[in-house]
Parts: sequence; structure tokens; C-alpha cells
Amino acid sequence: MPGLVVFGRRWEIASDDLLFPGGVEIFIRAIWLLAISVVYNEHRDLLKCADGNVLAAYLIGVIVQLCLIIVINACIVHVSMQGTITNYRPRKQMPSLLYVRFALYMPELAWDIIGTYWTFHDHVGCDRDVVAIVEGAVIFSWIVLVITVVGIAVIFDPLGSRNRFSYWPEEQKGLESDESDQLMTSARSAAARVWENRCKVLCCCAGFDEHSQNAFSDVAQVIADFFKDVDLTPSDIAAGLALLQQDQDRHSVFRDPMSIITTQPQPHGDPHLEDLGLVAHYMKFAMAAYGWPLYVYTNPLSSLCQLSTECSCCSCTSGQVEGGALIMSDNCCRCNLAGILQHTGLMATDVVYATFHNKVYEIPFFVALDHDRRSVVVAVRGTLSLRDALTDLSAESEMIDVEGVEGTFAHKGILQAASFIHKKLEEENILANAFWKVPDYSLVVVGHSLGAGAASLLSILLRPAYPRLFCYAYSPPGGLVSKSTAEYTKNFTCSIVLGKDLVPRLGISTMEDLKSKLITAINSSDKPKYKILVGGVWYTLCGSADPHTPSSTTAPSPNLTQPLLDEITSMPSGRDYTSQPDDSSIRQQAATQSAPLYPPGHIIHIVEVEPASSCLSQPTYGAVWVDTDHFTSIIVNPKMLSDHMPDAVMKALDQLVHVQARGLQPFLQHCSQPVV
Repeated sequence: MPGLVVFGRRWEIASDDLLFPGGVEIFIRAIWLLAISVVYNEHRDLLKCADGNVLAAYLIGVIVQLCLIIVINACIVHVSMQGTITNYRPRKQMPSLLYVRFALYMPELAWDIIGTYWTFHDHVGCDRDVVAIVEGAVIFSWIVLVITVVGIAVIFDPLGSRNRFSYWPEEQKGLESDESDQLMTSARSAAARVWENRCKVLCCCAGFDEHSQNAFSDVAQVIADFFKDVDLTPSDIAAGLALLQQDQDRHSVFRDPMSIITTQPQPHGDPHLEDLGLVAHYMKFAMAAYGWPLYVYTNPLSSLCQLSTECSCCSCTSGQVEGGALIMSDNCCRCNLAGILQHTGLMATDVVYATFHNKVYEIPFFVALDHDRRSVVVAVRGTLSLRDALTDLSAESEMIDVEGVEGTFAHKGILQAASFIHKKLEEENILANAFWKVPDYSLVVVGHSLGAGAASLLSILLRPAYPRLFCYAYSPPGGLVSKSTAEYTKNFTCSIVLGKDLVPRLGISTMEDLKSKLITAINSSDKPKYKILVGGVWYTLCGSADPHTPSSTTAPSPNLTQPLLDEITSMPSGRDYTSQPDDSSIRQQAATQSAPLYPPGHIIHIVEVEPASSCLSQPTYGAVWVDTDHFTSIIVNPKMLSDHMPDAVMKALDQLVHVQARGLQPFLQHCSQPVV
């Protein structure tokens, strides 16, 4: 931190990021130098042919170039190891070294062109094996140059020249205030356009209809706004996350198992949330919404045989199947329907409607009759495609109409997905037809991840017509509904969160909070970046930030005061430094930009009581009632992604059900403090 500035523009790499790539290049070129030197010394006599002097000249030229490149790379690696992330002063010679290194690419390229011309033609009287070795050296040299060009393309910042005006105040000296504001606005607009183009390239298969175009614009604006006031490279973020993980682990709150809460206020007293079997039962429907991909993932050995008993390749069109179920947009063999049946144990006649149509803001769902629990179940699929990811990332707030409640906002993309399902249910009378068959059944809406968010908002839309419905939201998005809306959903929604799951903690406000903590952690560290990254890997694998220090005695990082940020007021264009906003300014800016959003309903947080004893065993889980405020901060941990997987949630619920069946108490008391 900050991004390196050379050739008059910013790059997506810092001056302390060149240690590892420089070291790798030194290693490769040293091996290459050794090989070329051995070939030249061992086969010098064989080069005394008609064109041998040309081949010998090429090899000598390569040896000289490799020596120079290794020396300059060694200097770059040495300088890159100096200082800390924010203390750039010991690395102030880096731009000059990079200019020298770039200058060496010119003769290397020219020599490769000449060597190609010399080598790849008939060499009368020369030993063919020696010629082949020289040809291999030429080819290898071209491969190295191509890899270098690819690396430069990866770290190229399309906004590098504009970002100089965004991040470096001294670049604006001599400009009027209106001109400066215009430059800042222009840079931010350009950033939004660049991110929009990146989204279009990465999500090209999502289509380019009106919804997709709007999603591209919304996502680009969110990302551009998030990065507009900081200059962080990817390695800075990785180092900051490593520091945060260690700091959060040192300050974790550990709680002992306590007695079960047997009553939790719910409308009409039904369903009883202390019945974990009910929670686990409906998780099967949330998993079933993913269709055959999740079933194959969770049953890799037996899934193909089991699915083949339900799949039917006789019909490749959407429409009714035996029993009257309407199946839309499934594949030729109706494998998604087969996955639903295998996950839930239902019969084909129990499925009322299923659609696997998937576009931006339009996600798959199915409606089925659950005779075991006497309910009509609407199950919504979670994220399984780039189209779903765009829906997730359309994270701006949008009004949702809730009678009698003020300040009701929701995640824009997920709200539109819920509105799509609601419209489909009404237009095709799906629920009306289901309740015509089973008029005394209740309505249950379920989903996991994106599906949990859509199910929660769909329940709000359906509740005026079905006041006794209930929603189970498994691993719901954190940035989903406003505080008043979250309180309203407690009447009919139960969310289930496993461990350190990232998604229930993820939202614009929590990302702004994470950004400020990252900057604070980076500014407070007195270690070089490479030591932080190596220590972070070691800590993740072995539980200690230092290979020689046990995790229990790891001392906290000193709370340094960032003297450089106060001292530096200007910077020549060749230096790679920019001031960073402190965490208080970021928090204030985040508060003015958007109100925080929360996960819905009452929340059951499943936590580890005892860790797994081995890689093949499973942790021991307990459960605790928590408030929405428990998920206002992102926990950095290797399990932040694995705890979100639906099969992990299902395994934890099954274990809790087993504990409860033995007459034990799987719940902890209601917590007033976050459980980490």
C-alpha cells in the first residue's frame, strides 16, 4: 500500500509485492543460466561448424543478459523486503530499479528476434543435437517474455492515469476547486464504467437483456463506490485479512454450554422452534431447490445410480409430468426434478410446480406438498450461477411496502427476485391450486443463501394473503432488510446461521466496516508485508502467527500511530504512496451513504462447542438464540466460506437433532453478546 506509480500511472501492485515474483524469476533464470553455461562449455567444440559462430554468439549474448537480469532482480527483491506496508521510504529506489529492469527487456527482445532468425534455418555441418538445444533456448526465452507480458497485463490498472488525480492530492496542485472536483467526478465515473465492462466480460453468459444491463450498472456502481476512497492492492487486502484473523482470534468470546431455551415467543405458538427436527426437516427442501448439482456434490459415489432411477430421458420439453406437476426449464432428463425427489423423499405427485428458469433477478423455485408435516412448501434456490451472483451484488437498498411499519428497506436484487416469484405464484394460481388439494395445510417458505433472502422477502409479500405462513431462512444474506423490517419478520421468520459463515454478515455497511478495520490493521503493523503473508499462512495451518511461538502466547501487534501519514503531505510522481482515510472518516462516510441492513427474523446461531479432533471427524455443535446485531461485523476465518455450504448446515442440524433425541440440551442460553 499504496499502488506502485511508474511510467506516470498507478499499477495494481505495490513496491513490496515484488519479493515473490522477483525471487521466482531469479530462480528460473539462474537454472536457465546454469543450463546454457553447461551447454556452451560442454559443446563448444561442436559449435566449430559453418554457422557455429552465430550459435555461439547467441548463447554468449543470452549468458550476459541473464547475469544482468539476475543482478537487477536481486536488487529489486532486496529493496522490496525493506520497510513496512505503509513505510515506503526504504523502498524509494524501487521505481528507478524498475526502469532499469524494463530497459533490459528491450535488448532481450531484440536478441530473441535475432536469435530466432539465426537459429531457425539450416546450419550446414553443425551437429543437429546442438542446434536443437539452441532452438530450445530461443523458445524458452520467448515463453519467459510472453509470461512477463501476461503478468504486466494482470497488474495493469485501466484507471491508472486517472487514479493519480483521485489518490494523490499533490497531482491537483495548481488546479481550481471546480477543476479538482471535476477530475474526481470524472475518475469515479470512469471507474464505474470500467467495472461495468469487467462485469459484462466475466458474466457474458448472463445475457444482455434489460435486467442484466441494470444489474451490471448497479454492481459496477457499488464496487466503484467501495474502492473510491482507498488505494489498496490485492496483496494489501490479503495481508490485512491475515492480521485481522489473528487479532479477532485473540479477542474471541468463548462461552460454555448452558441450558436450553424451551420457549421463544412466536405468533400462535406454532411452529415450536425448540423442535430442531422441524428445522432440519425443512433444510432438506432448501437443499432440494439446488436440484441435481448439489445432490451429486453431497453423494459423489451413489448419486448417479440414485438419480438414474428418477431421471427420464424420454421427454426433452417442459410441461406436466405424471401426477400433474408442472416442470419448467429442466434439462432433457429432468435431473433437477430427480434431485428434488431424492433430497426430500417426496413422490413426483407431491411436486405441484417447479421452474429452473434462471436469469438476473429471476431464480428457480419449486412448490411441493409435504404430507409428513402437513404443509405446502415453497423452496427457493440459492446462488448457483453468475446470473445469481449479479442478483446478489445488486446490493443497493430499495423500499418494500409493509403495512404499519416505517423505514422498510430491502436488498434491491433479492427483492426483485422475490417479486418475480410472487408474481409467478399469483399469475399461475400455483398456491391456490395447491391449497385446493390440501385446504387444511399450512404454508412454509424456505431457502438457503440467496434463496433464504428471497424466501424471507417473499414471505413479506405473501403474508397479507397467508397470515399463518412461516419462513425458514438458512444462511441468509446479512445485508437484506432494514432494522424495522427485521423486527417485523420476527413474527414469522426463523434464520439459521452456522459458525463463522460470511454471508449472514455480508452487506455494504459491514464491508465498509471491514475496510476501515483492514486499513487500521495495516497501519498498526510494524512488519514487512512478506512476513505478514507468510505468518498468515502459517497461522491458518498451524494456529500460530510465528513458527516458533505457540498461538496461546502470540502477542498482539503494537498499536502504532502511523507517523508517516501525518508527516507526508506531498509526494513526487515517482513515489508509490498515497494517504489513506482513517477508519473514523470511513465509518462516517458509510453511515451517510446507506443505512445498515440485517438478516431477517429470530436467529438460531449454531456454534462449535468443541473443535473436530481430526480431519475426518466433525465438531461438536451447540445452538444459541442471537439478535441481528450479532452479525454486524465480518469474522475473518478459513471457515467463513465452508460454514456457508448447505451440506455443512445440514450436518450440523443433524447432529443437534441427534443430541436432542438423546434427551440432552443442544441449545445455549440467549446471548446478549456476539458469539465468535
